[in-house]
Amino acid sequence: MPAAFLPAVSALRAAAESTRLRLLAVLARGELTVSEICEILGQSQPRISRHLKLLSDAGLLDRFREQHWVYYRTPAAGEGLETVQRILSLVNENDEVLRRDRRKLEEVLAARARLAAEHALASADLPGEVDTILLKELGAEALGALLDVGTGSGHLLELLGPQAARAVGVDISSDALRLARTNVHGAGLSHVELQRGDMYQLPFERASFDTAIVDRVLANAATPLAALAEITRTLKNGGRLMVIEDFDALDDEQTNPIATLRGWFAAAGLECGRIHPVDTEHGHLLVALARRKTTVAAGSSVAA
Repeated sequence: MPAAFLPAVSALRAAAESTRLRLLAVLARGELTVSEICEILGQSQPRISRHLKLLSDAGLLDRFREQHWVYYRTPAAGEGLETVQRILSLVNENDEVLRRDRRKLEEVLAARARLAAEHALASADLPGEVDTILLKELGAEALGALLDVGTGSGHLLELLGPQAARAVGVDISSDALRLARTNVHGAGLSHVELQRGDMYQLPFERASFDTAIVDRVLANAATPLAALAEITRTLKNGGRLMVIEDFDALDDEQTNPIATLRGWFAAAGLECGRIHPVDTEHGHLLVALARRKTTVAAGSSVAA
């Protein structure tokens, strides 16, 4: 057999079984743990685990660990995603077994939401006027690949995810991520990924994203400049960064909050654009837009 055929043959063999087709259909809708998958399909953990391994080995599923949990999902990009989409296009979505799986999935997500709400973060979602500013500022050009640092409940992913080619939310809190998964995947945004990560050491290559957003994280960080520099590292040349911060948290006797943000941006290699002061019933916020400065490397016209 020609070597070029091997990936396709491996994928087709892995998917050519009814339980594994059901797994692909369910995991195309979001990230789930093994126990959640077992509950949805009504099968034992050893049996489900064997099927998951076969699909993962064939490149049809992504597997990642988050503290005490292991999550599975269909690939969010690349050849794996295209292969899964082609396979699922051959499956009748109105099949009663698949419809039953979707109903069980909704029940599992609802149960997850109840548990996650008990540990939800204290910070509230953004007021409507801030959402309006974000949509206006970021809607002028394509979002491309979007990174949401400190995603919390996933509110910004719900707001902006539909416009992004790829969207990834990162948070240090597993409790927050469980709530975000419930909200984001419950909204049908299956292309959105959630990952546990530290904003000082983001698990992404340099110049991976076109747009990044940070909601009320930097002011309370131990070293905000280090976090901002790391976020900037993940942005492509000319990539946009939207920062939302609490005005009072940035206020001190030495520098006003707007000057503080401008100084942070300059130190991180960002060009500051507009800064919007927003007064809400819950407090005073700043919404700031910046871009990563374009750098030119030797031997090339533009470097990423």
